Amino acid sequence: MSTPRRTATLLTTAALCLLAVTACGPSATTGSPAPATKAPATAGSSPAEAANVPDTGCPLGVSDLSTATGLTFELGDTRQDHELETLPGVKANVCVYTSSTKPQDAGDPLVLRVDTVTGANAGTVKANFERSCTDNGGTLGESTVTNTRTCARGGNVIEGSINRTDRTVEVYFVNATTETAAALTEVFDKVLASVS
Repeated sequence: MSTPRRTATLLTTAALCLLAVTACGPSATTGSPAPATKAPATAGSSPAEAANVPDTGCPLGVSDLSTATGLTFELGDTRQDHELETLPGVKANVCVYTSSTKPQDAGDPLVLRVDTVTGANAGTVKANFERSCTDNGGTLGESTVTNTRTCARGGNVIEGSINRTDRTVEVYFVNATTETAAALTEVFDKVLASVS
């Protein structure tokens, strides 16, 4: 898939994630969908309730995300071994968070997607993030978080890639209005710093 399609793919993915819990599965051309896990929100859970919440495998906690942004988020969906829309053949663990605290265009919730890729494909995902950013008119930047690149578009920074030798975690907001994107730019380093 060519990189100019990344923005459209991200928007389509976010829209599908909002329509159904299972909408973040592989495309129709990849075969049967990966099993989905509907994850409960953990913000405000008591210690006893938290003990009963299954491990989602997500590197970003709901309460940490909510604290960093000042918005209330829920973990709406997770996908294990999900084939990335922009890199066929590369699989990631995907976590999709939503917030209805401040509705976006058409009353849709704000969406944050976190893709974690480990092993040999981590470097491929890092390179694709950088190429996609610049090919689509963005500007690569640095974060205060070690080994992290960001992508600025229209003066806003709501996309990042945290890179280690054998692990890349992409973090990006989707469905944000210009006003929301500007506000999130101010706290995006806090969001990235919350990723474990």
